[in-house]
Amino acid sequence: MQVILAEKAGFCSGVNRAIDHLLGQVAQHGSGSTLGPLVHNEEVVDYLKQRSITSVDEPAEAGGSFLAIRTHGVTPEMLERLNQLSGIAIIDLTCPRVQRVQKKAAQLRKQGVNIVIFGNAEHPEVKGLIGWAGGQARVVSSLEELENLVIEQPAGLIAQTTSDPDLYEQVKQVFSEKNPEGQVYDTLCPETRLRQGEITDLAKRVEALIVVGSESSANTKALYDCCRQLKPSCRINNARELPQYFLQRYRIVAVTAGASTPPWTIKEVVESMENEHLEVKNEEQFDFDVEVKVAQGGEQVTGKVARVTDEEVYVDIGAKTEAILPLDEVHLDQGQGLSDVFAPEDEVEVTVLETDEQEGKVVVSHKRLARDKRLKEVEQAQQDETTLEGKVKQVVPAGLVIDIGSGVEGFMPGSLVDIKFIPDFNVFKDQTMQFKVIEFDREKGKIILSRKKILEEEANKKKQETLESLEVGSIITGTVKRLTNFGAFVDVGNIDGLVHISELAWERVGHPSEVLKNGDQVEVKVLEVIPEKERISLSIRKTQPDPWSRAVEELEDGQVVTGKVTRLVNFGAFIEIRPGVEGLAHISQLADYHVNHPSEVLSEGEELEVKVLEVKAKAKRISLSVKEARGAAVEPQSAEEDTEDGSVTLGDVFGNLFDQEKLEADQKAAEDREEEDEEGPAAAADHAAETGAEEPEDGEEEKGAEAEEPESPAETGPEPEEEQEEKEEDND
Repeated sequence: MQVILAEKAGFCSGVNRAIDHLLGQVAQHGSGSTLGPLVHNEEVVDYLKQRSITSVDEPAEAGGSFLAIRTHGVTPEMLERLNQLSGIAIIDLTCPRVQRVQKKAAQLRKQGVNIVIFGNAEHPEVKGLIGWAGGQARVVSSLEELENLVIEQPAGLIAQTTSDPDLYEQVKQVFSEKNPEGQVYDTLCPETRLRQGEITDLAKRVEALIVVGSESSANTKALYDCCRQLKPSCRINNARELPQYFLQRYRIVAVTAGASTPPWTIKEVVESMENEHLEVKNEEQFDFDVEVKVAQGGEQVTGKVARVTDEEVYVDIGAKTEAILPLDEVHLDQGQGLSDVFAPEDEVEVTVLETDEQEGKVVVSHKRLARDKRLKEVEQAQQDETTLEGKVKQVVPAGLVIDIGSGVEGFMPGSLVDIKFIPDFNVFKDQTMQFKVIEFDREKGKIILSRKKILEEEANKKKQETLESLEVGSIITGTVKRLTNFGAFVDVGNIDGLVHISELAWERVGHPSEVLKNGDQVEVKVLEVIPEKERISLSIRKTQPDPWSRAVEELEDGQVVTGKVTRLVNFGAFIEIRPGVEGLAHISQLADYHVNHPSEVLSEGEELEVKVLEVKAKAKRISLSVKEARGAAVEPQSAEEDTEDGSVTLGDVFGNLFDQEKLEADQKAAEDREEEDEEGPAAAADHAAETGAEEPEDGEEEKGAEAEEPESPAETGPEPEEEQEEKEEDND
């Protein structure tokens, strides 16, 4: 095996300086302590411990002649505490580059700049920087965190010295886009950039890369992340962790190490790799059967993406194994590439397809496991009636083909797409929609989906919310949805309420289309709510001023006014004398001679003058006279004036009495009719609910008998006996 060692592998100048200083202190003054591990490397901590330099977590735990501040630095508060200690020397071994960043943080704080630190919030260096920033700095460790961060101006960006240089370049760009006037500082240690640049060049000459260093070391992690995107790589702490399969598979390998990795560890690793008898010498020590177990075919494993190429993805599945995920074992949408789906550090689940233990080669599949997992999710969604999401892949005459994900497709029949008729399903092409699984047959590969079910559930939920929130007497806004012969249905929040024809306006309305049209926005008053029947009665006229109130104030008994004949009935004529205000002219008040039916002297729509006989304000009734407005005598005539021969008939004597009784009876019938009209909304709603009566679709004629408003008993019932007798006398 050919091993190439990177020139810049191992201790940086700052770590070298710190260790040399500590060893010199021990030689002169004896044992001492460091406040926390000097660097993040177990080999170095053990090395110092063997030389009487221990690591303590708190200043009070320190022993020996000195206490050293490690290379990561501390907060100003901790520095003040250390300076107050007596009987022990304080040695500041903070890396000079870290000290420069601390001073920059303190300077920005004094200037009132809002500081953003890119790094690991739990790293001791970053904790120290937060302290130098007055405890007000915001820490981000990824581009996503920075994009979601709200930063107030003025703002400045600094970084942990051991951060990944390439990632920090991206962070600086996003920060500048969010804060064009923000201050950006390059506080990275150049050692990190130099090591990554060197290994990038070496990767072109070798088959694989090995990184030596502790997993807890930030600069080692950044170096390893860089290597994994270049060639097959592994990270080890020392020579004892060298993977046998890795050494057998590759013949030219480059070795590099983090800035906190000691030179003796690197030397041991290189010598072990160059030793041809490694496997025999260390067989018992390595125990590869336990630590380096190769995954078997059919096994499902979880790993992290190491690097992505155009043809395959390398996945770290543990045991220092990088599995190969080929392009054809990944489900991709049209136009997608592997880099669109996978990125370094992504966690993925895969199925092992092929294993070569001799070469340590493992081939895995993503789409097989992903499809099986998705099918289980679909089946569970059907059982639990939960909602899923997918993209409309294809529009066919019968409905929609939905891509549910991971290569799983379902079918949505046209009848289950929406609660309303959809003339052209192409409007859903390539759209993402939610749905429920209503049928699932894994063996037949049959998956039936419904978007309509979700829409119905949402509509019912909103309908119930509306029913519970409506209060009788409240005035709300609604939209006219349908017009029928007996009224209008108004949408008041995912549920329709009925405005009976008698509640459309104060004036009489022949058909709702005279005053409304579909789509009109109207104010309505809630008259009645019956939640269990999902029934709402509404009124439009009661949101408007009552014309009767004004009419009562303006009209007086004996006043002559102009009116318009609106209806003719057997017992008289209804005449509108104000908008929305009608009075009744009894048949006996139409002419100064006997009238069999009002149509003999009047016609609907005719305008004429009438005299107000009586206004009943409380009952909203007005009695009118046509004949008195035309000057007819109101006093009964004498028998001598009525007959030529002087004879007197019973009709002459009691005619006015009969007329008065008949007037009162007919007015009572008219009042009964009006009361029936007042009950119209509830009666019409009951009728509609029982019979299913609805407004026909636009452009269609109403089928069957028209649902006209019921006639008054006075209009359709048998004539009073007095009137029958009077007609018989006239015939005689």
